[in-house]
Amino acid sequence: MKLWVLGTQGWVPTERRATTCFAVEDDRRLLIFDAGTGIGRFLAPEFKALLDRSDQVHLFLTHYHLDHTCGLAYLPALFPEQGLTIHAPAKELSGFDPRAALAELMRPPYNPRPLADFAGVAIEEVLPGEQEIAGHRFRVRVQQHSQATLAYRLDDAFVLATDTVIDPETAIFAHGAGLLLHEAWYSSGDGRGVPPSLAAGFAAHSEATSAAALAARAGVERLLLMHLNPLFDEAYYEMMTSHAAEVFPATVVPSDGDTVPLRDA
Repeated sequence: MKLWVLGTQGWVPTERRATTCFAVEDDRRLLIFDAGTGIGRFLAPEFKALLDRSDQVHLFLTHYHLDHTCGLAYLPALFPEQGLTIHAPAKELSGFDPRAALAELMRPPYNPRPLADFAGVAIEEVLPGEQEIAGHRFRVRVQQHSQATLAYRLDDAFVLATDTVIDPETAIFAHGAGLLLHEAWYSSGDGRGVPPSLAAGFAAHSEATSAAALAARAGVERLLLMHLNPLFDEAYYEMMTSHAAEVFPATVVPSDGDTVPLRDA
């Protein structure tokens, strides 16, 4: 299996980075994680080929914030023929019924057509625990953010933990996985401090060296820092990676468009 990096930015897309989206190709199944603006990269030939050779497409949402779901508006362009199953947080977790929440995002006047018009789209609720989806062992846990978010573990290949505060339970959840994708909103080593107007937002996210410490405790092989803060630039991300690598050497910030080999299921 291989991980396709489609969007590594949080909140606001930038010239180099789209908002959160990752994909895994497994035989003729395509697993997509979050639907930020990065999902639009499937229109590019090298990524469209992934769709063209996939019989099943599964989209896993971590939560409903717009920077993770705005790409749902692109459905008519991306999935005109394939069926799509959207796996979304259950009402018990988010307080919102997933069918109603997604229908609210995809309806006039915000979208020309309502979600109900897309006959090939199915919605499945996701609850914490372990389940088999698309031939894979998925484990799911709830994280603390400004609202509940979900962390996903796909077999022992990788764990996705974004839009979360630093949580020691993440190290337990990710123990022994090949790859940890963890958000990194800022670095404590930058000397800038937190802008007062954004203090609440920073408090709901994770610091890079703390994410590296989680990776070390989890015993993962590699750490990818993602869901990057758009208020900073590439030089900042390099500095952040350098500080995190002092704690966990196998730390990188990927670029959009990168591919990352994954441990077999």
